[in-house]
Amino acid sequence: MKGIILKKKAGLQEPCPGVPYSGNRKDPFVDIWPSRRASWNLFMPNISDEEIKTLRRYLFFYRTLNEDPAGKPNFAPNFIGGSWRGSKTRETLNAHFDRRVPIIEIPDSGAKETEEAIGAAYGYWTSLEWTKETLAYRKWVIQNLSRILNYYYEDCLREIRHQIPKTRLEADKDFWEAKRSADHLAGAAEKVMESTVSPQMIYGHHYWRNQFLPVGVSTILTPMNFIYGIPVIQLAAAYLAGVPIIFKGHPFAAITNTTLVRMFLAAGADPRSIQKIEGFGKKIEGLATDPRVARVSLTGSNETAEHIQNKLPYPDKLFFEGGGCNWAWIDGEYSHAELVRIAERLSSAKLSFSSHKCTTLHGIAASRETLDRLLPLLEDEFEKWKITDPRKTEENKVIGPIMVHEPANVRHIQVEMLSRPENETKDTLAGVWIPNEETRYGKYAAPQIIPNITPESEITINWDKKGERTFKLATTELFLPVLVTMEMNFERFINFCLFENPHSLSTSLYTRDSSKIESAKRLLGGMLKINDGTDGALEWEEFGGSGIGPSGNMGVGEAETTIKIFCRKQKGRFIEF
Repeated sequence: MKGIILKKKAGLQEPCPGVPYSGNRKDPFVDIWPSRRASWNLFMPNISDEEIKTLRRYLFFYRTLNEDPAGKPNFAPNFIGGSWRGSKTRETLNAHFDRRVPIIEIPDSGAKETEEAIGAAYGYWTSLEWTKETLAYRKWVIQNLSRILNYYYEDCLREIRHQIPKTRLEADKDFWEAKRSADHLAGAAEKVMESTVSPQMIYGHHYWRNQFLPVGVSTILTPMNFIYGIPVIQLAAAYLAGVPIIFKGHPFAAITNTTLVRMFLAAGADPRSIQKIEGFGKKIEGLATDPRVARVSLTGSNETAEHIQNKLPYPDKLFFEGGGCNWAWIDGEYSHAELVRIAERLSSAKLSFSSHKCTTLHGIAASRETLDRLLPLLEDEFEKWKITDPRKTEENKVIGPIMVHEPANVRHIQVEMLSRPENETKDTLAGVWIPNEETRYGKYAAPQIIPNITPESEITINWDKKGERTFKLATTELFLPVLVTMEMNFERFINFCLFENPHSLSTSLYTRDSSKIESAKRLLGGMLKINDGTDGALEWEEFGGSGIGPSGNMGVGEAETTIKIFCRKQKGRFIEF
């Protein structure tokens, strides 16, 4: 194995796909893979730093990441049947940090490209060539992937922050979720994928259970907010399960979608085992609805999941992880100094990564007395957060550009809610944002705190310039720097989380009352945080929905449930004849 990549060094230095691109270009690892696989054995060392170093031009296929309004975007092609391919039509996406800057050009794929990707994946599946692969080799590939990620840590962070503007801290979280999930899945795969052989119950009869037979062609659809972490979790699990993969990442992450596929190929994955396609919506929905696709793993919106589910031939084909509309409840026993600390922690849960996490804090509930003490502290804390391009600073208290909905909605919600009688004596509880040179051409908005809502509070606004929409403010994920508050006692809050909030993933309780803590432990699902914020965990683990509703986590995180997403079950009996 050693030296194979080095000997092919010249072949890896491809022209930058950011220049005019035409026709198909076979990936260099297509020719390398057979000899590389044939030379592998259990004593083969992992890919070396020297070998990884030669991969830079291949992995990071762009020469530069464009930041100039007059510059050219990087083209991120499809990967189908071992070749990097364009399409007849393309779409250019402009940067979030500056809407004048074209950063990515992608194929505007349609039925033709969809059919080619599914056909390539299904052809590999029906050939049964995948049955010749061993788990030991697949573990070795994921270990190589982890080494490549670690070696190019700074390059990966730069790539994340360019496409999806994040502070360095938030980009770190994205990267390390990818790196550590690869380590965790590769390390645990052999143990979790064991079959269960029953003791001999009847002479001559042998029984076993196997929950890890590959399910078939699997489409992986990933979101905008974590463009390294979520794709690597899904791709590594699917690869370890042994299924043919069709990867459809978010369009705004197209550069990273390409980098990750190249990392898998460089790590040793069979080029036939993975296809990547770029595109939009209904034009490529066959990736999820085609009957040859056995499993769809979607991390995204409820609307997308519902649309796909309605077109599927059987209900268990889709595994879905949705967003969260997460609440915190605060007891009245804390001192002023403690409330200052709580305001700081919950402000971070609300505003970090510009309110674009599935575990972002949505609202705070407490007694009227506690809210009256807390709101001025939240206002003070909100004023400490800067509105700027997060790529231009190493500070963490930064509100970057809005990436999902329109910034004008912040103002619409604020004006509408503060004009209601219950808020007639209130004013905006956040500062006024004055555009500067770094934010003039992006979609930015000042954070707002909307007090005195109820579970029934509704608001009607022109949502995303697609016409007016009425929604409940307490239970609709906004992806905006808008924090809402609600007067509510503990018992009412638990009831609200369980039965009225269908999109709750993470719930935060600030209390020292052990009876309330134990009650929450018995009743609330999902991620339950005691005296902490809602925004994720230090551990990489699975979690579900807090209440009883459609939202939740598909089980991604813990190795067994993650790999099982891409598997079938078998119960066996062998009789000596």
